[in-house]
Amino acid sequence: MIKARLAKLRGRLKAHDLDGLLVTLPANRRYFSGFTPDDGQWGETSGALLISQDAALLLTDFRYELTAREQATLFETVIYQKGLPAEVAGQAQRLGLKRLGFEVEAMLVAWQLRIASDLADTELVPSEALASRLRCIKNSFEIKALHKSCRLMEKVLAEILESDIVGRSERELAQSIARALEDNGAEGVAFPPTVASGPNAAEPHAESGPRVIQAGEPVLFDVGAKLEGYCSDMSRTVVAGGLELADEKFREVYGLTRRAQLKALAEIRPGMTGNEADAIARQVITEGGYGERFGHSLGHGVGLATHEDPRVGPNSPDLLEPNMVFTIEPGIYLPGWGGIRLEDMVLLTADGCERLGSLDWFYELD
Repeated sequence: MIKARLAKLRGRLKAHDLDGLLVTLPANRRYFSGFTPDDGQWGETSGALLISQDAALLLTDFRYELTAREQATLFETVIYQKGLPAEVAGQAQRLGLKRLGFEVEAMLVAWQLRIASDLADTELVPSEALASRLRCIKNSFEIKALHKSCRLMEKVLAEILESDIVGRSERELAQSIARALEDNGAEGVAFPPTVASGPNAAEPHAESGPRVIQAGEPVLFDVGAKLEGYCSDMSRTVVAGGLELADEKFREVYGLTRRAQLKALAEIRPGMTGNEADAIARQVITEGGYGERFGHSLGHGVGLATHEDPRVGPNSPDLLEPNMVFTIEPGIYLPGWGGIRLEDMVLLTADGCERLGSLDWFYELD
């Protein structure tokens, strides 16, 4: 699998007239080498890949030497002593690289300047999504891993939704979700769980706080697990205490969001662009009078990262192809009242969208 990925990447290097690529994005580093450690704090790194037509190097430091040699078996592990920038420059000179690409989405300007200052006869070339694009199309192993991640997340979320959430704080529920994921075998959360109640749910990526959930108000859950390196991402919105306590606003907005979601699930096909797919759901919400309150994209790719290509939004030219995995997540957010988002991950097949999960925790109000 790693060999095939490297072959495809080398083909892209040739097409872009590059002698090599410096890979610093953690998900790409794992995808092409099998090296799993994440980066530490902002500005820290557990290593980088230097890939040319003839060489595959994993540049790292003493802390990760044993893991690197065990996991990245198709790479030569190089332990740097004077820091990553100096090692990159030295290896580029040794390999005779004239044009070296770097990932603009994962390179600090400070690193770029330091590397460039040490390079003698090598041009440092900004390259956007050169490696990341290869992660868009999932193979059978990846699809299976994404299925497993979804099932694990659904199991934990279902247990929460089946419990009485009235009187509990957002933060308490979010922490319960994170603990339950690890207790059930996940590597951890794919991102910090969002539990947003009442007016807090009007912010799409609200932080779970001390607010205590009240009966009859909307509660938005946005959660994801990480399992075998692969992420899941799903959202459900419920009425605390049961649907019978919902106000008419909830019924109107939820019903509209659900219709937008179902229409997108039914009509998105390979060959569409991300903006054409987005428009399917957006039209439903716009015609319902809430177009200005659907302020984010319909979806995004999911894999080794929670947010990756393809982009499924109003400004996305990305072509949707079979074996891509992305979210469908229409939402409506009303300041002072709350918000609704319904999100599932789908696998795009030749025939359309196949839900990766099976958690049917939806209110069918029509």
